[in-house]
Amino acid sequence: MCACLALSGRLAAEDVVVFAKGEFRIVGSVAPEAPRDSADAAFLAAARGDFQRQAPYDAVFPLINPPAWGRVVSAQTTGSLRIRRSFAHGFVFQIEMEHLQPGHPYVLCINGRPQHPGNELLPEAVPGHESEKYYDFYTLTTDARGSYRARVALLLRPGPYNVHFYVKDTSDFKIVLYGLEYFDFAAE
Repeated sequence: MCACLALSGRLAAEDVVVFAKGEFRIVGSVAPEAPRDSADAAFLAAARGDFQRQAPYDAVFPLINPPAWGRVVSAQTTGSLRIRRSFAHGFVFQIEMEHLQPGHPYVLCINGRPQHPGNELLPEAVPGHESEKYYDFYTLTTDARGSYRARVALLLRPGPYNVHFYVKDTSDFKIVLYGLEYFDFAAE
């Protein structure tokens, strides 16, 4: 199913609402199947309304090739992350990526730090650094050109967050796009 929207003058493939790892809906012109859980159904309605209003984003962050501990797909690989802090129900963002492997699965991730707000709210511990938490929340597949564009709403546990954003390759879970800055938002 395709929910087409304009992003930087290009066509996007998806509007995605993520309730939990492996639980999501692609939102399009046809109403998606409603979740059984009433909290998830309310989040889906709030996210659809936010996507339809097309409110401006609060901040834009580049996604770049990672430091040495990641893996470079191509020197031309680029991306951007636009976040909307005004969406109080979770984390809403727009992502654009180019020059990744065509037709390849990647996973979106937010990563905390022990001393930062929200770290304790993320579900998974970094192996070898158990006090640092992360959340691999959505697996996507790039198009035939190695691009991906979407608006995403992510349901999170309530609280303040200060996190990094990563894109990982599903073949080895190495980071292939890296957000340089930590950014803040809150989920109610």
